[in-house]
Amino acid sequence: MKSLVEFLAWEAVQPERYEFVDGEARARTGGTQAHTAICINLTSVLREKLRGSPCRPGGSDLRVPIPTTGQSRYPDAQIDCGKFEPSAHDSSAPAVVFEVLSKSNDLRDQHGRLRDYDSVATIRHYVVIAQSEAVVVIYDRDEAGRLAPGAMLTEATAQLDLPSVGVSLGLDEIYEGLDIFATL
Repeated sequence: MKSLVEFLAWEAVQPERYEFVDGEARARTGGTQAHTAICINLTSVLREKLRGSPCRPGGSDLRVPIPTTGQSRYPDAQIDCGKFEPSAHDSSAPAVVFEVLSKSNDLRDQHGRLRDYDSVATIRHYVVIAQSEAVVVIYDRDEAGRLAPGAMLTEATAQLDLPSVGVSLGLDEIYEGLDIFATL
């Protein structure tokens, strides 16, 4: 495929989800039970914490277009603070994107995601979450307008602060039900 427009037309009739990266359609792989639990924890907790705000949580079905490269990504979870458009397949104004690491997400893939999310000006925080150990890494939009490495959280009592959307999440909330802190 040569363009995002061609990809979107093709993807619309596919039974599975794909991302459009470097001119190629890449199938999204299925997740583990841990991956799914973390994603459900995120969207559930975010729904409660965002209630009454102009922002809302989204899951992995909502696309984030990457205008600088003509690509598209499906983060595992996100916070969208743009206009709600019921029939839209794209996030209106993603403010925070979350990716849960898996064995298929290699370092090169994460670098590409960081590059892509960095180019979306509305994204204030990019959060990477390990599923096999308690590690959360935050990239925050800095004064130069770039997503820069921020905190690395590893303690059950740690708080993931997302000041641009007025939300704080405990690592215990993210990893609820995984018994991940028992192994530390």
